[in-house]
Amino acid sequence: MKGDSPMLELRIEEARVEDVALGDGRRGFVVTLFDDGGRGGLGEATPLSGFSPEDVASCAQALHEVSARVGAAWPAMRGTAPALATTATPKDEVASWMDRFAPGLDRVPSARFALETALLDLLGQQLRLSVAASLGGACAYAEVPVNGLAVAADGPEVLVEAGHALVARGMRCLKVKLRGRDDAAFAAELEALRALRRAVEPPGGLELRLDANGVWSLEEARRRLDALAPLRPRFVEQPVAAEALDQLGPCAVPWAADESLGVPGMAERLLEADGCVAFVLKPAALGLLRAHTLGTMAQARGLGVVVTHFMDGPVALAAACELALGLPSAPLACGLDVHAGLRAWPSLPVPQRRLEGVVVASGRAGLGVAS
Repeated sequence: MKGDSPMLELRIEEARVEDVALGDGRRGFVVTLFDDGGRGGLGEATPLSGFSPEDVASCAQALHEVSARVGAAWPAMRGTAPALATTATPKDEVASWMDRFAPGLDRVPSARFALETALLDLLGQQLRLSVAASLGGACAYAEVPVNGLAVAADGPEVLVEAGHALVARGMRCLKVKLRGRDDAAFAAELEALRALRRAVEPPGGLELRLDANGVWSLEEARRRLDALAPLRPRFVEQPVAAEALDQLGPCAVPWAADESLGVPGMAERLLEADGCVAFVLKPAALGLLRAHTLGTMAQARGLGVVVTHFMDGPVALAAACELALGLPSAPLACGLDVHAGLRAWPSLPVPQRRLEGVVVASGRAGLGVAS
């Protein structure tokens, strides 16, 4: 967006924060940022206990502080002409606004994610661009496949049944959670995975991914990845603790970084790490702009990229879908399937997930989700 770029009018008249509930006691917030033309950009912050670095209270405090700053600044901005940004992109403009009105949110990434989403939604509406295009995406690919999710600890019969059900919904990639900590539990999960491989083989094959959620030690990871190699998983996500992943090195099965990407400086080290083949991006845990930057860097280095949601609401899911559609090149199958928590928000369908098994462009400006 250079030369004759349209004006970027990030003059926010009001920031509104609304409490929401996703069920099972999980709470969060929807942020709406209004410009002086009556347009509203939506964002969502729903911290996930045990995974988000912040809790609901600190997220609420951060969002309300930003709302107060916006309210105090608007009278001085009213009637001023926006600067003509001849070299800025929407992503640059959002980063600049965040530096001014929402500094210091690195420890509150869900709040950062909500505000960045709302800003990109609002700018997209002004410029008649999708959030994916506003992030800088070339929109060179029309859709992104979605992976299914299952749990190995449920046992062979349940895992095989889940695999068949997900394939019937059009998915050709299955991610299986590994929850066993000791050797006996891992052996049982291994048997369940063998049963899955024997029983579920759709035309074109089934891509298998595994997720250890960082519970193995370095020694356990190397030994268990050896045992998993005959099952041909594409990779295992987060085999060891977030702070230790750059020490793992090449193994019998490639591995991917997930929670490690939130450790300061770790993502940059993992770009150079032997054995790391993919980044798993959770924009709700990283921030939307940071996730896009990491995805761009990873693809430039030849790594695969996966975008996943946080089992959050429709606004956050739509934003994660736009991230998946806004990368320089198509990501791998992404963890963007619909989930039970969306039932708490029946009035907000996610247009990017209107087709089974894939993420597609909303065909609308901004986020595409109507409030």
